[in-house]
This record gives sequence, structure tokens and C-alpha cells, in this order.
Amino acid sequence: MASEYTADMIQVLTVREAVRKRPGMYIGPTDDDMAPLRLLLEVVANAIEQIQLGRCTRVDVRVEADDFVTVVDDGPGIPADLLVELLEHPPKPPTVGGQVHRGLDGNGLPVANALSDPFEVDTVHAGEQATMTYAGGLQRVPLHVSAASRPSGTRIRFRPDPQIFPRTRLPRVELTQRLEDLAYLLPAMALSWSFAGERATGLVERVRLEVREPLGDVAHHQGEYATDDGPAVVEVALAWRTEQCAQPAQILGFANLLRSEDGPHVIGLRVGVRNFLKLRPGRDLEGLVAAVAVLQPDARYRQTMIRLANTGMSSAVKEATTTALQRWAERFPEAADMLRRRVKAR
Repeated sequence: MASEYTADMIQVLTVREAVRKRPGMYIGPTDDDMAPLRLLLEVVANAIEQIQLGRCTRVDVRVEADDFVTVVDDGPGIPADLLVELLEHPPKPPTVGGQVHRGLDGNGLPVANALSDPFEVDTVHAGEQATMTYAGGLQRVPLHVSAASRPSGTRIRFRPDPQIFPRTRLPRVELTQRLEDLAYLLPAMALSWSFAGERATGLVERVRLEVREPLGDVAHHQGEYATDDGPAVVEVALAWRTEQCAQPAQILGFANLLRSEDGPHVIGLRVGVRNFLKLRPGRDLEGLVAAVAVLQPDARYRQTMIRLANTGMSSAVKEATTTALQRWAERFPEAADMLRRRVKAR
């Protein structure tokens, strides 16, 4: 007979423990590319609420090259005596002047704090400046209060915790789209965002943005290939994530500088990878992140894909892909063996 269920069996968790134990209940899946964006939006929503209440005129979002994000607003700031409560406990109305601090789904800063490492807060309210730093929801640097030398407002700098998020990089395109949507719903110039770091160029760096620590390294080849319509320049870059995962292949395709993720150039890359790994047709290329760009100078506007489809471009890209992977396997034989073992184990 089953033992009787008693109150002693109930485990009471703090907000931090509950969020870190099951983060998906608060911000959705943590193992997809959108998870860091959902975390950022929890922080941004807290500042945007100040705009909606007429207590803030501007919110600035800055994405650093090392996956850190800074959100700054010119609102009234957070009183020092409420800061710990706001960051470590669920929102309880009323807080500051009757305002309920919350995020997009009612989770807000306590959730973002619990899932970030670090989470730094610098806020000015009523002439007082209060600063704190957390790591995974635990205080790393205790509350410090001093006389303020700048106007009111709040600055939050954080990074998604790598222990929670397999990928901490914010998806640039999706972030821009989401913030653009918000910008249309807010007063003019109320929301701005920017990206720091030197601008990377080349397909290798484009792939490396998605796979920070590739298996071995990024495989790459660029060359000129003969086609029925004259020479074409083909460039491919391919990488596999170090950790084994069931993510479908992510392939970025470009034809004459236009984004085109369907077409013979993408087909040629897939065939080249399957031939290299000895995979049967139709088998998905799990964990692969790749980019392919083809340049055919005589292709005309709106004819790019039609011309590519009739010039043997698929064969040219397949050959370039094979060359890139063969050279990669020679440079990183252990990584190539590991990849083949993964494929056989599926």
C-alpha cells in the first residue's frame, strides 16, 4: 500500500530555485535559439512599462560582442530599499508608486535575474544610487547605496547563464524584428537598440556566429567553377556543434548576394555533405550549420534562380562542399571520426 502523502513531503522552493529548476515554465524552451531573446524581453518589458505609465521617455538596448546585453532607461529608478525584493521575489502590487513591475508574461526581473550570470543593476532614485550584482540569482556583490551624481534611471547589464542556455547569443534578426514591432507601438524615439563589436566578414565568420565552438573548426572552400553560362564563384562554410543535438540542419543560401535558401546551390551542399558522411538521401543533417554563396556575374535581375537551375550549379557546389570537408577531415581527423560515429549511432 502506498505511503500516505503528508505536508512534510511538500518541497517549498524559493523563486530562484523554482526558476532554475524548471526555466521552461517561465520563459519557454531554453535549448532553442530564441531563448536568450525571450530572456531579454523580460528585462525590456519592465522598462517599457515605465514608458506606458508616462514615467520614462527612452529605453536603449545595447548588445555586446561577448553576449552581454545592457538595457538603460531614464525612468524614476528603483528605491534602494525595494531593490532586493524586486530582484529576488515575485512582483507584489503595489511596488513603486502603485506600479507593478512585471515582464511580458508577468515574470519580469526575478526570472531574468535567476537565469543570468551576471546580472548587474545600477539605479538612481530620489538622489540615491543603488548597485547590486547577482550570478544565477545569488548575490555576488551586495547592495551598495551612495549619493547620486546623475539623473534618475536604471541600467541593467546581464548575460544569459551558460549553465541554463546552451546558446547565449541573441539572434540578431529576430531581435531587430521584435524591437521594431515594439517601436511602432511606442512613442517616437522611445526605443533604440544597437550592436557592438567589430563587423565580421566572410561566410566562415557568419557560420561562427551561430556555432561559437564548432566541432574541430569551420570547414571552408572558395573556388571558381565552369558552368554552361561561364565561370561562377562558389564559397561554402560548414560546421557542426560540439555537443550532440537533434537540431535540424541550418543552411543559409545566397545567390548573387540575394538571400535564397532554396535552390540548386543548397541542394548541392546537402548532397556533398551526404556523400562525405555516406548518408542515404532524405536523411536530415542534424547539428549542421552551413552557408553557401554563389556568384555568377552575368545573371540578370529576377533570373538568378532560373539561370542557376540550368547551369549545373548544384554539381559545382557539391564539388566545393566535398573539397571543404575533405580538407577539414585532414586537419581535424579526430573531429571527423567523432562526427562519423554520431551519424552511425542515429
